[in-house]
Amino acid sequence: MQENDEKLGKPKDSEDDFLGAVDEHAGEEKSTDGLEPGANPDAEAMLVSLKKSTYGLENCVEVYAHGEAFPDGGTEKVQQNILLARVTEGALTMFPLVSASYRPMFLSPKYGKLTTITVLAEEDEPWWLPETIRDFDGLLESLPTGFGRHAKYGLGLKWEYRLIPYAILEMHGITELVFESGNGASTELPKFKLGIDRFSAIKRSIDSITTRSRARSLRERQLLAFNELLHVADPALYERRFAKVKPGEIYELVKLGGRVQNRSADDRLAAAKIIRDDADKMAAEQPSHLMELRAVIEQVTLTELIAKIEGMLSKNLPEPKWQAFFKANPFVLGLAFPHPVILIQDQAHVGGTMLRGAGESIVDFLFAQRFTGSLALIEIKRPSTKLIEAKTFRGDLHAPHKDLTSAMAQVLDQRFQLLNNFAAKSHDPALKDTHVSAVHCIVIAGTAPGTIQEKRSLDLFRHSSRDVVVVTFDELLDKLREILRLMTAGSAHPASLPEVEPSTDNSDRF
Repeated sequence: MQENDEKLGKPKDSEDDFLGAVDEHAGEEKSTDGLEPGANPDAEAMLVSLKKSTYGLENCVEVYAHGEAFPDGGTEKVQQNILLARVTEGALTMFPLVSASYRPMFLSPKYGKLTTITVLAEEDEPWWLPETIRDFDGLLESLPTGFGRHAKYGLGLKWEYRLIPYAILEMHGITELVFESGNGASTELPKFKLGIDRFSAIKRSIDSITTRSRARSLRERQLLAFNELLHVADPALYERRFAKVKPGEIYELVKLGGRVQNRSADDRLAAAKIIRDDADKMAAEQPSHLMELRAVIEQVTLTELIAKIEGMLSKNLPEPKWQAFFKANPFVLGLAFPHPVILIQDQAHVGGTMLRGAGESIVDFLFAQRFTGSLALIEIKRPSTKLIEAKTFRGDLHAPHKDLTSAMAQVLDQRFQLLNNFAAKSHDPALKDTHVSAVHCIVIAGTAPGTIQEKRSLDLFRHSSRDVVVVTFDELLDKLREILRLMTAGSAHPASLPEVEPSTDNSDRF
């Protein structure tokens, strides 16, 4: 059975005259007796009969369904008489069946392995034994809302509440659903016991969700019609309209789906945009949560950065790859300095008239001391660059490798070119408030040697150099690890977000 009362109109939250007024319940279909919306009641009905009997030495009434159906394992239909329900003073027991004779599963259990639904009588109000099918249907009227009201439609729950037995079917070994008084939900194999109060609350929540989804669907269809018609015809007069998001909707999505999900890249970008747009409000209303979120983001970013460097170090990458990485992450190069710095220019021409002009001497990175403006040069070599000679030349000392001394000579020449041409370059806006009184030179190359003798030889050489600082790739990586360690010290779950404040909307809770 269906009752349709559709009224095309305007969403509640829209103020545009074009859409007119709307009933948010428009299009709501009220199915009965477990029939699917749109089904023909006459085609779904079956022949039923009633007879008096006994069950366990107790008087009872039994209802039977009749028709031609396929028997278990059979290929041809045969006439069958199948028990549909039994009424005693203490219990109304239903065996819900598929009632439509045109369906292949005609007269089969409606809910698969969940073959029995029992409604227990109240202690002081036993079930009365009907004498006709009409009396039996009258008995069904006394059941809580949500049950089928006519035996000829197969009994059980109404179509919109079929998700309740389907959910119970996920529990192995359950074959009977027993309704009893109270608000409980428990198992006693093969029975699942459900309190009538809890069932009614679940039903109301399902109704609420269904009503909202229908109203939202109507609003979205109206917006689609408006945008594809009036907006396309005259976009200047009729701006595109967008669906409104109710307060708390994002909270519900996060809270209800708080476990691991396969969120898309678009979902993550949208979440980041929301936080960015609302950062001022969060700082005013929940500053501690914003600070914790910032710490989580920094920790995750730093962890990813460390993993990225570790992956790159495991490969024999050319210098341009490392230069591109440091350009995207100048913070890492900043760890090579004892003071705060800012990146001025990568691939800076220090021999021409402008930073981006022609010149034979090009420095990989040009930095400036953040507070004094003193310029600094960084030359990037590969992690595989040799730092010391393999053979010792006196005792256990190793001489510096020519690859290292060549790199140091290169950056010293770049400093010489910068000093000679700075007067011509100083008018470049990028060099405003900078100077070359004490140009700092750094070479990033190689990795720390393996033995203590090799490490001692490297330290003797690089600490004797007054003009060039030599830093290895693994030393930069270890500085990042130490920063992450300090950030996460004392935190058992460094990458977890603070718990979201509970919602005050209890419309769908039971």
